[in-house]
Amino acid sequence: MVQTNGKLSMELEKAFADDAGVGFEGVTSSDLQIPFLRIIQALSPQLKRSDPAFLEGAQQGDIFNTVTNKFWTADEGVVVLPVYFETKMLEFVPRTQGGGFVGELSSGSREVSAAVRDPDTGMEILESGNELVRSASHYVKIVHENGNYENAIVDMKKTQLKKSRQWLSMMMMKKQNGSTLPSFAHMYRLRSVEDGNDKGSWFTWSISLVGVVESLVAYTEAKELHGSI
Repeated sequence: MVQTNGKLSMELEKAFADDAGVGFEGVTSSDLQIPFLRIIQALSPQLKRSDPAFLEGAQQGDIFNTVTNKFWTADEGVVVLPVYFETKMLEFVPRTQGGGFVGELSSGSREVSAAVRDPDTGMEILESGNELVRSASHYVKIVHENGNYENAIVDMKKTQLKKSRQWLSMMMMKKQNGSTLPSFAHMYRLRSVEDGNDKGSWFTWSISLVGVVESLVAYTEAKELHGSI
């Protein structure tokens, strides 16, 4: 019998454990779509019914997974374990010229060091005329209520960089016997709140501490992801 009362039989559970990973030997990171956690903004395609990316029931400020399309309300938020952090240098065509992602640049490249800030817009401009966007990339484990964990990236750009710095500071304040704890020693809840200036309004991240990682299993999974990165 395959299942008992909706649960896998002991034999099938053992078979799954024995054959863990089988069938994916040829899969590399380039074959996978990277899941991001992002905030739905006023002009996001997730709110446009005619768009293939439309999410039924989603609203401005909700947080969604770009691969699974699961979303969490702005007030509820999503719980994550931060695993790894890096700053990426991204090149974009300016919106006034049609917009679009060009590629990632090395932080130590001549292009990045030669970029200048436009005094009117505040944008960093490359010699090519394209925009340089600094992106704070937080690799995380999503902590689901059913006890499962899922890899994702929270990327914070431009106005969100301040939130990234605050989050990193929160993490690094966690110490034991004077030593800084690993980033995945604590869980955090990511919500969104409305923000803005004289140019308009948008939703931004709101980050709060949940508490110590809930189990050794979660801690170990986070540590393994850190090692793979």
